[in-house]
Amino acid sequence: GPKGLCRRREGVAMKPEDPPPMRGFGYSPFLPAKATSSPCQRIGVPGYRLYPQKWKILLVWTGSSFQMVFTNPLFYFYMCLVAISFSVFAMVPQSSELKMATVPPHFASSVNSLCIFLLTFFVGQNFSEANRRFENVCKTNGCVTRLSAIAGGLLPRESAHLLMRHTNAIMHIYYLLLSGPMDDNKWSVLEQRGLLTREETASLQLQGSPAVVLYSWAIKALRAVPSGLGQPDMPERLFLQLLQPMEEQIGGARGLAAKQIAYTIYQVPSVYFHIVYVAVNMYLCCTVYEMGHAVKWAWDQTCDGTASEGSVCATKVFMNVMLEVVLIVLFLGLLLTAEGMSDIYGNKAFQYDLGVDLDNLWAESQNVLKSMEREPPCLARKPLPLP
Repeated sequence: GPKGLCRRREGVAMKPEDPPPMRGFGYSPFLPAKATSSPCQRIGVPGYRLYPQKWKILLVWTGSSFQMVFTNPLFYFYMCLVAISFSVFAMVPQSSELKMATVPPHFASSVNSLCIFLLTFFVGQNFSEANRRFENVCKTNGCVTRLSAIAGGLLPRESAHLLMRHTNAIMHIYYLLLSGPMDDNKWSVLEQRGLLTREETASLQLQGSPAVVLYSWAIKALRAVPSGLGQPDMPERLFLQLLQPMEEQIGGARGLAAKQIAYTIYQVPSVYFHIVYVAVNMYLCCTVYEMGHAVKWAWDQTCDGTASEGSVCATKVFMNVMLEVVLIVLFLGLLLTAEGMSDIYGNKAFQYDLGVDLDNLWAESQNVLKSMEREPPCLARKPLPLP
């Protein structure tokens, strides 16, 4: 058949000629669940290049706070606001009424302190949650790795293959559910990767909670091993004790993968997210307004502070405008950094790609299966006599 398609047989997991990778898929409610022809170039996450942890980070554009700010419409909104404030205040004549229309210092100070506190706490909280989610991903990967190793060392190849398929399929299903319900495209991907047979897919589509059903199938298959495919040279009681860790790893992988859905569905409380945005934008609007006043007082003065109609202290005007732009970049950078870390799965350069883990774990399971075709060298030779 054409490249990328699979040979299908009822009751047999398909052997893909060119299985589609999960790398670059969408694993977020805000992204389509499909692989793009040109996945985003990530940085500092597993499967992608590392960034320099030194001063050279200032020269990096991809995954930087500069990229977050300068590609966000909010930054250009404030640049327009700065231009409007500059133009309006430059044309308005000086008056005592204009001087009284400045932002009261106590109000500006209060809003400034509030914004700094909110942003500091907001960034720290979202960074902590991102770390917790990554820790759960690592634990999930550890469960699948341990299952592959125990199944490969203890079970017959057919039984080990079945458990590895089902466990990896459970992880795929939960991660694909992050972008929405399972559809024909997602089921097709599982078949093409050799994780499910067409018969299994058809059965799962008729039932709800496919990952839980797969979990029960894996447990049933595991329980059938001692009676049907047990090791003849091992006592059944000992064999059952060795099977229990496999059951624990399947359950652990399922539970931790499902936890990622709970993290994604339960966002940062909307009222908290909203007040942070309100406070930061209110503060920036106040600073833009105050910049206009500062420009006005520099417009009809010499640089030594002497009032002179028609004079302009260009240096003071330039410094006021430039420092306002720097302030906008800094506060928006902190705000958008916290926003980006509120969901670590997405298509931004610094966000985690779950597809890399899915590819690596399934490849790892297949490597264990291949290793079962040969006896370990330590068991193939006769043990050396004791001295």
